[in-house]
Amino acid sequence: MWVVYDLLVLLGLLLYLPCAVWRRRLPHAGWSMRLGRYPSSVTAAVEGRSSLWIHAVSVGEVLAARPLIRALAQRDPDTPLVLSTITAGGLHVARQQPNVIPVLFPLDVSRCVHRAFEVVRPRALLLMESELWPNVIRVAHASHVPIAVVNGRMSERAFRRYQRIRPLATPLLLQIERFLMQTDIDARRVQQLGVPAQRIQVVGSLKWDASLGARPTPELIQQAADALGLHGEPVIVAGSTHRGEEQSVLQAFRAIRRAQPTVRLIIAPRHLERLDEVQGLAQQSGFVVRRVSHTDPAGSWDIALVDTFGRLPIYYGLGRVAFIGGSLIPHGGQNPLEAASLNVPTVFGPSMENFADITQQLIDHQAACQISHPGELSQQLQAVLGDPNLAQALGQRAQQLIARQQGATSRLLSKLEPILNK
Repeated sequence: MWVVYDLLVLLGLLLYLPCAVWRRRLPHAGWSMRLGRYPSSVTAAVEGRSSLWIHAVSVGEVLAARPLIRALAQRDPDTPLVLSTITAGGLHVARQQPNVIPVLFPLDVSRCVHRAFEVVRPRALLLMESELWPNVIRVAHASHVPIAVVNGRMSERAFRRYQRIRPLATPLLLQIERFLMQTDIDARRVQQLGVPAQRIQVVGSLKWDASLGARPTPELIQQAADALGLHGEPVIVAGSTHRGEEQSVLQAFRAIRRAQPTVRLIIAPRHLERLDEVQGLAQQSGFVVRRVSHTDPAGSWDIALVDTFGRLPIYYGLGRVAFIGGSLIPHGGQNPLEAASLNVPTVFGPSMENFADITQQLIDHQAACQISHPGELSQQLQAVLGDPNLAQALGQRAQQLIARQQGATSRLLSKLEPILNK
């Protein structure tokens, strides 16, 4: 069976490779790590010791893992912490994280996985959120490496997918010792797939803890404002936008500009390889566009594009209001806490399934605004921009809610103790 699975993974890779090369998703050197061939610096950092291996698929998961990484480093400073990710952006952010050895996750092919395990030598494997790779789990289990899902979630779509292959999925899930889930719904879905209740615990979301820890300093925000030549003009920030959303954002911005000519827009595309595309859309709409990393004098601009990894929170800090991308299309949304934790009023669309519990709590506490379709975006953004009292109330209620939800890191760490002590 595993030979067939390996062949299917390799076939999928061959089909994906031309698209990856065209989009430049991964630097050439990264493919060597995807094959499980890690550089000598990684080997030297782990040599003679067993590590803790934390896997976080992309930028969002790497950022969410930060409070857990800090806690693990404080708990056992002599244990190497290997932090793996799959995307180029995730690797870039991981390299900025102290106390970790950043690597790319191996392809889920038997030989690649075995190579990676020979170098990393984990004494435990911690999988962030929903990163369940069959070969990795199989090899870890066969090597007597305990596995835990941390900050776990199980979306409705993923649950239906696992249900369709339950005879294959359940034996895989039973090789995992702990499922430390974000919500009761996530826990219930895992249990319905055949995992014993004693292996499942609800600890909350690390994103509540990470949101406060990732806040940029006022000095960094001011530096960004100075670099862009901002002097108190109102700014809308559209963060982590996806294809199909920028046009709606641009239409809303054009309408708002008619009422407030001084307002500026900052767009941070979720995937930086789309920068040229987004810049073209903005220029076709008649706006003057610049990129935030350009060092030339700021001059006059209407729209600035964030073209660097890991700095979105800084630009959220410039906003009078923030729109959360991935929510106007059926993608599931991006993390609204990055903006809300900065006291910035937050607006998102109907598709927030990836952050369903966080979104619902923000809405229930009147700490964010949700629109039902793109046509409402202009009206909602303008309502917040034009009403300082509303903006202040949204920001304050978000701060209060986030403060009440802190503590997932300590709860998660306590539940991991039996695994960490093995």
